[in-house]
Parts: sequence; structure tokens; C-alpha cells
Amino acid sequence: MAKVSRVLVVTAHPDDAEWYAGGSSARLAREGAAVTYIICTEGEKGSYDPGTDPQALAARRKQEQKAACELLGVGQAIFLGHADGGLENSPALRRQLTALYRRERPDLLITFDPWKRYELHPDHLAAGRAAVEARLAARMPLFEPQMRAQGLGAWTIPELWLFNPEAPNHYVDVSETFALKLQALRLHESQNVWGEDSVQHLTKEARACGEQAGCAMAEAFHRIVIEGAIARG
Repeated sequence: MAKVSRVLVVTAHPDDAEWYAGGSSARLAREGAAVTYIICTEGEKGSYDPGTDPQALAARRKQEQKAACELLGVGQAIFLGHADGGLENSPALRRQLTALYRRERPDLLITFDPWKRYELHPDHLAAGRAAVEARLAARMPLFEPQMRAQGLGAWTIPELWLFNPEAPNHYVDVSETFALKLQALRLHESQNVWGEDSVQHLTKEARACGEQAGCAMAEAFHRIVIEGAIARG
């Protein structure tokens, strides 16, 4: 895996990053990259109990995410505060992401594949679409020109990894970090879904990806590389 210095992982909810890219996030951090999570909502509707207090759940999930980040070596989690279950690829969300891209200046962006067929959670599609579209705004100086006065000049993110991909073309060997991924997921105790079924599902998926990659366990992405004005992937 090529050397990466700064990574942004954009997701819809707490625990998304661990589920889809926890092993890769841990490996990147181990190899010296500064990894930051950007989470569009606080996951305040993530409960099947109708008596749950959404504000209390949001506070709990933020603490769970912080603990998972510490375990994986992720430097910070930034919450954008949009509505769980109602996330939209809105100008406001894209503007927030554009500012963060220009401020953090990553060389790798990891997010949902917004073109995944049969993705059943609209928040996932909205987060992926906004993350990818904000990349264009971040690199073009005439987009959001008011940001220049804040020291947020244009920045090109040269590489994207889209997780849960429609057409995987890139695999990351997570043989040494898969167990850590599962530990991080178990820290999201409010979700009560990280039982043996989930472990078996993720293990089976990682082994299948590993067969494609020629290693024991892997996570799959669709990789897009930006070369000047051309995107290849």
C-alpha cells in the first residue's frame, strides 16, 4: 500500500467507518497516517426501542465513537450534526465538507460508494454523494470563494476509496487489523447488533475479499485516482 499522510473518512453514522473500513483505518494509522472521521449525523435514531431519548442516545454514540477511534488509532471524529434518517446531499452539507477538505488537506478520501445499487439506507447514499461532490468544490478556487478569506484555499484530493462498492477494484490487506476492527465495533454497545451473526458475516466477507487480494483477510473498495483533470478508476 502506497504511503499516505492524511486520510479523511466520511460516513453517515457512528459505527459506519468501523463496519466498512475499520481494518483499513487501523492499518493506515499504524503506518503513520493521520486519520480523521467526519460523521454527518450523531445516530440519534439508531434504536429499535420507541422509548429511547434521541439526545441521550446521540451523546452515548459519540462517546462510543470516541472510544473506537482511540482503539483504532484514529486521531479525531468530527460530527456535523445533520438529522439521522433525514440526511440530504444538501448545499449546507457539501459546504461543510468542502471547508474540512480545504482545512485538513488530505491525500486520501474514504467514503460510501454513492452509486451502489440496492443500498437500502438513504443516509449512506447521501453521505457518499455529498463527500464525492464536495471534493470537486474543494479543488476549484471559484467554488466557495469566501473561504479564501478564512485561509481555506483550494485543495485537490488525489485519491478516493469508496467502500461497500458496486464494482471493487482495490483491496486492503487487513489480516493484522481485522481483530481490532471487531473490538472497535463491540465498543458501539448501544447498537446491540455486534453479536455472533455480525462477526460471522464480517469474517466471511473479509475472507472472500482476501481470496481476491491474495491474503488472509481484506476490505474492498472502488479506488479512483485523480490525475490532473482526469479521474481514473
